[in-house]
Amino acid sequence: MAIIISVQGNIGSGKSTLVAKLKEVLGVKKRICFLQEPVSEWEKIRDSNNTSILELFYGNQEEYAFQFQMMAYISRLAILKRALKSNYDIIITERSLATDKNVFCQMLYDSGKIKDVEFQIYNKWFDEFQSEFPYENIVYIQTDPEVAHERVAKRAREGESTIPLEYLADCHRYHENWIDSFSKSNVLVLDGNQDIHKNPNTINDWELKINQFISRKQSLNQSDVFARYE
Repeated sequence: MAIIISVQGNIGSGKSTLVAKLKEVLGVKKRICFLQEPVSEWEKIRDSNNTSILELFYGNQEEYAFQFQMMAYISRLAILKRALKSNYDIIITERSLATDKNVFCQMLYDSGKIKDVEFQIYNKWFDEFQSEFPYENIVYIQTDPEVAHERVAKRAREGESTIPLEYLADCHRYHENWIDSFSKSNVLVLDGNQDIHKNPNTINDWELKINQFISRKQSLNQSDVFARYE
């Protein structure tokens, strides 16, 4: 079974940039699959006014929270299932099914934007498929909400212009609480306040740490395989 490593962090923390860089550096060396967040799939879902589900969600979370979370879950589930069928040694994902549940869906439910019945439906879906996937390991890009907000404003992606600082602060808090529940040996924390575009040494340092993290996980995985036959 493949080792799954998910790159986690707030909106604007640098997840997409890091996953793309890892693909460039590690993809030629190992049997690794890289799964970036399926934003292109979300942008295909549009209403009669040609407004994407992502824009609708950020514009009116009370109305579109459940619809968007289900779309995020289904699209992420589909690409992960395809990757697992391809027998990779390692799968590196940008966020994960567990992030959707424990950070975004939970946050929206706690704030009343996802209703009780919707939350129960979501959890039914999650529980139905979760047992099919290996336990994940986390690379967490820890970023202050203010830094993330500044980056989101600068990159001006479709659908993100209306994201308030308060929402990013909530995302940060839920990420921190969720990641605290993991064993420290399964989490690598990176300083996301550093600008990897301005300081190339930072991304090189991150690559080294991630390579070491992957190597440790591979060693443990191999030991577990041998232990089964003792």
